Amino acid sequence: MREHRGIPQTALASQLGISRQSLHAIEAGRAIPGVDVAVRIAHALGTTVENLFPIALPTTTVDFDGPAGARASGRMALALLAERWVAYPLGYDAAHVSADAVGTTGPDGLRLEHVRDPRESAHNVILMGCATGLGVLADRLNATTGTGRFIWMGRSSISSLQSLAAERTHAAGVHLLDEATGIANLPDIRQSRCASPVTVIALGAWEAGFVTAPGNPRGIRSGTDLIHAGMRIAIREVGSGARRLLDRELRPSGTLSTLNIDGPAASSHRDVAHAIAMGAADTGVATRDAAEASGLGFVPIATERYDIVLPTTSLADPRIARLLDTLTGLACRRDLQALGYDTTETGRHVADIAA
Repeated sequence: MREHRGIPQTALASQLGISRQSLHAIEAGRAIPGVDVAVRIAHALGTTVENLFPIALPTTTVDFDGPAGARASGRMALALLAERWVAYPLGYDAAHVSADAVGTTGPDGLRLEHVRDPRESAHNVILMGCATGLGVLADRLNATTGTGRFIWMGRSSISSLQSLAAERTHAAGVHLLDEATGIANLPDIRQSRCASPVTVIALGAWEAGFVTAPGNPRGIRSGTDLIHAGMRIAIREVGSGARRLLDRELRPSGTLSTLNIDGPAASSHRDVAHAIAMGAADTGVATRDAAEASGLGFVPIATERYDIVLPTTSLADPRIARLLDTLTGLACRRDLQALGYDTTETGRHVADIAA
């Protein structure tokens, strides 16, 4: 920055009242200036201390929450949960989200360089789940004045519940039908063993089914049609509601998704649709909105309620109160309807579940 401004090292050192050797050591990263010197350097260069000397969080206070196989490096979102920082990788699907920090992994573990004031990052709220409706909700909240910056992290239902139980997300989105009881979501939430009571709020209901190429050229109507020779299925990860629904449809034919099924792996409803649109798969289980957004065919097989799970104590948090107010507002409900959600129950208090 000094060189960019055309200031000789000797002249800046003299202005700061330090030796040229000391300034050289600071610029080379071999010395850390005191607060008074850092402030003088920033003032002389017309910038801030934060821009000149990014803060690295102590590795002992950083928890990493990423999907399987994610690298603990690169662009990261941050959140302050249970009095410690949690870092989330911002992958391709989150390329539009500005980072809070850039992470590097070394012998001492994950180190983070802030690219946003930590005091701002501390107000982040993580919404975790696979529903695009969570992204719509986050975007609406961020477009209005109020406390909190809301970040949607796309994850499967089980993965989201696991992160909630580990206090690594503020909210978990789920769509999991328990076949033994026929009850949506609540049995799996109870089994997630959250350390504190949680409250379940309905986001809405959607249609899930088989996404196909336009016109459904393979004539797919049910799970028995998926076992034909050469059928390629875009398959979601274990723990996703879509994977559970696929297994339910395959079971009458004596086949399970854990067997050797031909087709690409997919980590979201959009990934399923993309694989089919690109010709890499013939079908896969996803939501109607994912199919229609890509101009694909859709064969409905289930209507599922999608719920948001929140720690009950967080209902007193102004950020969560704002989230719930926005969710039940007419504009948000209409937006969700246009995506294909049934919003009849949107915002409904479904249940309180003890720890």
